[in-house]
Amino acid sequence: MHRIDTSTAQRDKFGQGKNGFTRGNPQTGTPATQLDYLYCDAIQEEIANAIESAGIKLDKSKHDQLATAIKEFVKKGSVKLNSSTNSSLETEAATPLAVKKANDLATTAHNIAELAVRRGNEFPFRGNLGGRHLNNIGATSHGVYFQNSYNEALIERGYPVRDAGALTVLKTDGDGESCAQIYTLYKSGRQFIRNYRGNSQNGFWDSWVEQITTANINDYLPVGIPQPWPTTTPPDGWLKCNGWKFDKNKYPKLAQVYPSGNLPDLRGEFIRGWDDGKGTDSGRGILSWQGDAIRNIWGEISPISETFASEPIATGAFKYFEKHAGHTPTSIDVGSVGGVVFDASNIVPTANENRVRSIAFLYIVKAE
Repeated sequence: MHRIDTSTAQRDKFGQGKNGFTRGNPQTGTPATQLDYLYCDAIQEEIANAIESAGIKLDKSKHDQLATAIKEFVKKGSVKLNSSTNSSLETEAATPLAVKKANDLATTAHNIAELAVRRGNEFPFRGNLGGRHLNNIGATSHGVYFQNSYNEALIERGYPVRDAGALTVLKTDGDGESCAQIYTLYKSGRQFIRNYRGNSQNGFWDSWVEQITTANINDYLPVGIPQPWPTTTPPDGWLKCNGWKFDKNKYPKLAQVYPSGNLPDLRGEFIRGWDDGKGTDSGRGILSWQGDAIRNIWGEISPISETFASEPIATGAFKYFEKHAGHTPTSIDVGSVGGVVFDASNIVPTANENRVRSIAFLYIVKAE
């Protein structure tokens, strides 16, 4: 047996030297992983050898021979492994994963217990929740609890999700009844919080709310939202905002936000808030593009003949200056009267566009 090693495999997907498969990304030119005969042969022989080792003849018409072979191995005395941490069976052996899970649960419970001991009566350690309903654990029972059984952490018992974890109960008001419950999962670190409103508000529990962390923040971003990204390659589940026409069947949620099937092209562009009736930037639809422009710069110098008139005018961006008093030269000038030049680059930075100071990021859009 070997991991996929074709030229289109996703390198080191599961760690150093552990390649995997990719569905590809036509926007970035990444092809989907292709199989070769060596890989298909390896899978075929691995499965066929397992079936034949159990004394079973390969039969093209049957699709359960591998399962039958595994059952034969178990009947012949092979040890069945179990990764559960709450199994009561005596005919199965614990896997290293089960041992690690049990150790992690014990370590977490121990750490919580030590914290509670240090805090003493101010924040007591209350022990195992067992089959208790969380709605019955209020301010008078404040402290730290643990739930090490997946089967006991039931939604109908007030848990936010069905998983083992630690419960912290905090007093939140002087009425003696209001409190907050914080439930933290052992494995993932996900954390949920809810409040109990005391008698002054008729006594009720709020719904559980999951706290936003770096591990789950992506779940709270809606599909279609654009974000600046500091590298040239978008992360998994995101696409470049480069005007690409995407496959609406492949990205159905994205198609609900961009029904045309075209992503906005934000390369070298700024995002401006939609006017929505305010009147500052009226006449534009959502996702409409707008070219650059500046407010008009206007000025006047007049009147001019050979000299400035007796009452010369210079307004706006223009101004005049005189070499002689009274707007009149000391002698008649028979050459050029001169001219007026306006050049903004003499005063301010200029370019072939109007722009603000900026830092270049790659705009990406959440695709799934």
